[in-house]
Amino acid sequence: MNYTITFYLGIFIIILIFLMERIAFFKDEEFLRAVRDTMGKDRMSLAKRREKPIKGIIRKSSLRKIKFLSINFKDYHVKDITDLGYFKNVETIILTYMGDNEEDIGTYEEENVLDNLHFVKNFKNLRRVQLYHLKINCDVKSVCPNAKVFID
Repeated sequence: MNYTITFYLGIFIIILIFLMERIAFFKDEEFLRAVRDTMGKDRMSLAKRREKPIKGIIRKSSLRKIKFLSINFKDYHVKDITDLGYFKNVETIILTYMGDNEEDIGTYEEENVLDNLHFVKNFKNLRRVQLYHLKINCDVKSVCPNAKVFID
C-alpha cells in the first residue's frame, strides 16, 4: 500500500515537471504584460495590439514562433530583458522609447535595461536589431554579430 502511494506520487511529480518545462515564466512583469497585450501568431508588435490581453499560460513553443518583436518602453516599463531568451527564432527586434507624437521623445533612463542583451547572441535567425532612445551601456554590435544594428 505504501509503495503504491509512493509510486503514484513519483509519477505525478514527473508529469508535473514535464508540464512545467513547457511553460514560459517571465522575470519581468512588464515584459509579460507586453507579451500578453501584443502577441500574435508570428509577431509581437505594438502596431497590432490585441483588444483583450492573452489570459492563462503562455507556452515556450508559442514564443519560439515569433519572428518580429517590438516593445515600446514608454508603454511598458521593462527593467530586465532576460525574457528575450524565449524568442529563439526572432528575426527582428525593435526596442524603443517613443510617445504618440514627435514632441513626446525622450531617453529611457533605466540604466541597465540592455545588460542582458547577450541572450540574443546565439539567435541563428536574428537579422536586425533596432534601438531607439535608450541608454546604451554596452557594445550592441559585438553582442549581435550576425545582425544589422541600428541605434538612434
